[in-house]
Amino acid sequence: MIQHFCSPWISAKNAAWEKVLHLGQKHSYNKGNIIFGGNQPAVEQLYYLYSGTVKFYGASPDGNEKIIWYLERGNIFGEVPFFEGKVTENVFVATEKCVVYTFSRQCFNGEILPKYPDLVTNLLYSMANKIRVVTLHASDLAALPSRVCKVLICLVDRGNGGGPEGMAVGTKGITQQELACILGVHRVTLNNAIAQLKQEGIIGHMSKNRLVINNYARLLALAAK
Repeated sequence: MIQHFCSPWISAKNAAWEKVLHLGQKHSYNKGNIIFGGNQPAVEQLYYLYSGTVKFYGASPDGNEKIIWYLERGNIFGEVPFFEGKVTENVFVATEKCVVYTFSRQCFNGEILPKYPDLVTNLLYSMANKIRVVTLHASDLAALPSRVCKVLICLVDRGNGGGPEGMAVGTKGITQQELACILGVHRVTLNNAIAQLKQEGIIGHMSKNRLVINNYARLLALAAK
């Protein structure tokens, strides 16, 4: 296990909510559509991602972006503005075509809270998981090469990798620019770190759709530093 890092790709944590989809309202978003955020008024509903992938990120006034996490289908999102009641500065955007169900505050308080306590427990669990992701990322003081290796291992895990040398795994369209945004570094800085890994023979070809690992054991060792 690699300490002080959690995958920014959050898999299904709230699939149990599909039993109450009849209580929500269905919405569709195309790739690139902002679902909410960016200093919009506080939301009055919880969001459930039924299909697709959503990116949650923050942006600075000069246009720099920091990706906080990606949500895969089966996740509730928007909990913080829903419960806190404040303006959402960060942004939730569809990275592919998405279907989302929303649950109003009235529905949550009048139906889900009293009649489905298991879903409330599930919601608390998933919120704790997200807090853990953010906390571990913020507390990771490892050098950049180590953090780069950790993200690459996350890509391998998402591609069901971790096997023989020279294996190729799909990166599901994640670009080096997005990896730089996840790590909070400039793309040139990331490119230099990746070039060093290639020079040392740890990784081979890398593109937004394919990553070749030449020395998985060495990749793990660097990530653990």
